[in-house]
Amino acid sequence: MKLQKKQENQIIFNAEINESLANAIRRYINQIPTLAIESVEISKNDSPLYDETIAHRLGLIPLESSKISPKSKEIKLKLSSKKEGPVYSEELKGIIQPAHNKIPISDLKRGQELEFVATTQTGKGKEHSKFTPGLMFYRNIFDIKVDRNCPTEIVDICPLKVFSSENGKIKIQNSEKCDECGICLEYFKKQGKELININPTNELLITLESFGHLPCEDIFKKSIEILKKGLAEVGKKISKE
Repeated sequence: MKLQKKQENQIIFNAEINESLANAIRRYINQIPTLAIESVEISKNDSPLYDETIAHRLGLIPLESSKISPKSKEIKLKLSSKKEGPVYSEELKGIIQPAHNKIPISDLKRGQELEFVATTQTGKGKEHSKFTPGLMFYRNIFDIKVDRNCPTEIVDICPLKVFSSENGKIKIQNSEKCDECGICLEYFKKQGKELININPTNELLITLESFGHLPCEDIFKKSIEILKKGLAEVGKKISKE
């Protein structure tokens, strides 16, 4: 396993892993319990949005779930705003915080108010998308073979800048960037030449993105843990039969 890129809400790494296993881990992300707003009691709403629209927006605001027990229920979040201008998620007050502070909830003019109490609930992405902590996708890493007579023009043809030129010779600058778009292959094919050979390897380039409920690393680990438990339960049932 090799880390390629890491950002606040995204990690990219390559690993030698079977595609069916990677897909199982991807699917089990929706089995990870997180918190989301389930119900809203609105006492004042002078904003241009209906109560139902505000409740819908609140439900889709990712809430920090890393320090909260999966069994946590009915955590209250309050908001009371009288200021002119946009009302953001950072104004929600409670023992948990929204993952992102600048998610717009509504907009108020002078003299208008918005006040409500929201109640959270623990759930899973398979039940509702608002509980989904993130997403994962992957593709093959390719083994690229370049003929020694390959012209340097291939450097400019490749949109992902996989190739580089040194002393008139083509070198593979970063094979992990290649997504087998086929532009280079098609270019030489029209000329009746086969100067590049691209084949998939046993490695996958995996990208994992977090919506903010949990860090990317925790999402990956928890998905694997839940998958293991599910397989163990299946194994027990099979052994009984």
